[in-house]
Amino acid sequence: MQLLPDQIELIDAAKDKIRSGVKSLLIQGATGSGKTVISSSIVRGAYDKGKNVVFTVPRRDLIRQTSKTFHEFGIDHSYIAAGLPCHESHNIFIASTQTLKNNLKFKPDLAIVDEAHFGSGTLDEIIQKYKEYGTVILGLSATPWKMSGQGLGCWYDDMVCGKSVKWLIDNNRLSKYRAFAPDKPDLSGISITAGDYAKGQLADKMEKDGVLIGNAVEHYKKHALGKLNIVYCVSIDHSKITAKAFNDAGIPAAHIDGDTPDDERVRIIRAFARRELLVLTNCEILTFGFDLSSASGMNVTVECMSDLRPTKSLALQCQKWGRVLRMKHEPAIIFDHAGNIDEHGLPDADREWTLESRKVIKRASSDRNITVMQCAHCAYCARPFFTCPNCGVQREIISRKVEQVEGELKEVTERKAKAAARMEVGRAKTIDDLKRIASERGYDSKWVYIQSKIKGIGR
Repeated sequence: MQLLPDQIELIDAAKDKIRSGVKSLLIQGATGSGKTVISSSIVRGAYDKGKNVVFTVPRRDLIRQTSKTFHEFGIDHSYIAAGLPCHESHNIFIASTQTLKNNLKFKPDLAIVDEAHFGSGTLDEIIQKYKEYGTVILGLSATPWKMSGQGLGCWYDDMVCGKSVKWLIDNNRLSKYRAFAPDKPDLSGISITAGDYAKGQLADKMEKDGVLIGNAVEHYKKHALGKLNIVYCVSIDHSKITAKAFNDAGIPAAHIDGDTPDDERVRIIRAFARRELLVLTNCEILTFGFDLSSASGMNVTVECMSDLRPTKSLALQCQKWGRVLRMKHEPAIIFDHAGNIDEHGLPDADREWTLESRKVIKRASSDRNITVMQCAHCAYCARPFFTCPNCGVQREIISRKVEQVEGELKEVTERKAKAAARMEVGRAKTIDDLKRIASERGYDSKWVYIQSKIKGIGR
């Protein structure tokens, strides 16, 4: 497989860090920038040198996708995962995080952590043990914060960043997009837990909000009918309710989640790829790392996205946008029914990624400071505009009236008199001048003495 110049640049930057002595490094690259290809190239280099490598993923379905890419790079490998063969004669292993935790006696030269932002105690145990071994650790993430906003500096000593989403769009690596925000749900009563909306409360709210689900169906019918659309939902029930609403409107739709059997999931995704289904609703399965094309063995180009999953997590939101921004000829269509553009800014806003926790990052370059203007006529969202790029309606300019407040002009005679008196003392050049002023104003001799000292006037 041929690497692109920006991918080679990122690999070289990572190698320079490792040569300088960095033992745990995070590689940040936007969704769709080719992190799996980049990491496979790194693994191929280690494979050619006879190094031992573990590539760990947080979900079982990602094992198949990684294995497929390794085969394309000619990398012989085995597995450390329940139900898959583990041949100890190999030196390259793809592992599930859960299974790897119980197999930490193996001491790899290189460990690569895919979707590095997704993990807690189990992943921490693995990373700390590999640090004891002196293993070089590389993390891969499009959004190097945990979902809670906690930085990954707890695991990684340094970071290299790939090109921004905006650069990738401008250079035809990611798709252009058109974003609409027709809804903004009232979430004022929802608690915040671990940096995001309390899942149970949010699910209850969104499952019962038939207006939002209805709007999602109507906007898809009006603006994107016929396009392959993925819908992000809060819960499994929410996803099933939403799929039913699309089906009831005559739009073929199906639901998938993490518990959908593999063969059923493949059947649904292939029907989606063939446009037998136009809408795919999901709960926490298409948010990160999941490649529809790899999972189904068919080319699947997502053309549209209906977002019904409000989140305070920028990491989660960027992962969602990343699914629909894969390169295609026509702009992706984003329907935001969750208020996430208002919360996080546009998908290609400039963002500064660091290893620090999000709450301590300066807001000067954060997403919330990116101005987003919304057309009052069609709900199109973009950077500030006078004429809407989507419908051509000019926004109304509301003139600001200067409020005039009448008030009395007060005499400043007293203030002027005091200023004149100070100036007269300033012009005094002799003791006699000071004595004259003192006599006229009724000052005693001490005033003359003090002023003469201040002004340096002698007799």
